[in-house]
Amino acid sequence: MTKLNTAAAAPAPTSAAPAMPVTALGLTGYLFIGTAAVLIPSVMPFITDEYMATGLTLTAIGLIFPARAVGGILGNLLAGIASDRLGYSRLVWMAALALAASMALAGAARIWFLFLAAFALISIVQSSLTTGINAMVADANRDSRARALNVLHGVYAVGATISPLVFGIVLEQGLPWRWTMAATGLIWLVYGAGALLLIRRISPATASPADPGTAPANEGPENALDPETKTTPQSGASTSILSSVWAEIQDTLSANWGMLRNAGFLSLFLIAFIYNGVAFSLLGWVALFMQESAGLSTFYSISMISVFYVALTAGRFLCAAYAERLGYAPTLLILAVGLALTYPLVVFSSTAAPLVIGIFLTGLTLSGLFPTALAFGSRLYPQQSGAVTGILNVAMIAGAMLPPLWTGVFSDIWSFQTALGINYSMAFLLLAVCLYLARLERQTARTSE
Repeated sequence: MTKLNTAAAAPAPTSAAPAMPVTALGLTGYLFIGTAAVLIPSVMPFITDEYMATGLTLTAIGLIFPARAVGGILGNLLAGIASDRLGYSRLVWMAALALAASMALAGAARIWFLFLAAFALISIVQSSLTTGINAMVADANRDSRARALNVLHGVYAVGATISPLVFGIVLEQGLPWRWTMAATGLIWLVYGAGALLLIRRISPATASPADPGTAPANEGPENALDPETKTTPQSGASTSILSSVWAEIQDTLSANWGMLRNAGFLSLFLIAFIYNGVAFSLLGWVALFMQESAGLSTFYSISMISVFYVALTAGRFLCAAYAERLGYAPTLLILAVGLALTYPLVVFSSTAAPLVIGIFLTGLTLSGLFPTALAFGSRLYPQQSGAVTGILNVAMIAGAMLPPLWTGVFSDIWSFQTALGINYSMAFLLLAVCLYLARLERQTARTSE
């Protein structure tokens, strides 16, 4: 959870855990997080078939996306509070073991609403684990945080690229989709147990509950860049978790509301929403869409998720190389134009080759939108980069919830192609927003001359 930086930094720990084993633990965990992140999109055709056979509609099945978003919000809130009380390292192994249990619960749940509840629990625990790993790696690499965190998120992309191919192969061979969830849970069980043993071996103090006077920091959900310590009131021992969460929400709303009244920052909020809305609408339903529209096999349908992530990773490296030279607003505008030109290949194609090309180009043009919007926002509010990240992450969560849900609703009423065509309207909104930001940047440059 992000707040304005008003907390005092605590003294450094007397004995920090060795950077190399802690970093290796974080990288391994993020590889598995990338794997787990694409598990549901990979098995979505099988989930759809099983539950539609019980009489559910695509609209009802689409509730999986709000469940994920709500779980993500709660997980981000609770992770900060848990890290204050437990410490980053202990949060990591506890969250990994809890993720193993929630995966097993979801795999065993046959009733739809029980499955939704279990999936929301997976999202809660996985968001907590993500926060803990980000903070743990940043704290272990205090002299090279940016490099360590960029490598960490690169490993995530590797997991998200490779795992759909693995899932596609085993599912096409007839392995039940629930077994893939159980196998993923087993991976987290082994990881959690290994993390516990490693942390206790290299730094026993970090495996114990955090001392209230030296509790580790509450880091942001995806961009934990500065492991400062947030002080906890002495009366906090008698404060419930729910009241702590409510206090966090109130502080954040009061601190960040002013940003959303700025037209430029509101434009960045819309960019973050559209980016994740288009991406998750496609990723969440792409395997089922490819089976129905192009008649692809299970393996090739699921492998479209890998195609998307290969493009997303390549596009982010390209944007990293050129965004500073081109300028933030021109980079965003180029990507918006690219999305408007390439997304119709996904919407209007009915054969495999144009669809694959369209999915790749969509991933490529979406790739730099959020990182560049984040950089733009940090330039608008250089003293409040944490708050900027928090607000744009809220937009991302909303984008991961609403567009995929209405894609299921419109697919129920009409078809997947019609639903994706409706989503195409977001590309024109993105284009308008980016044109506004380009004009704003030109005006700002003229004023500063």
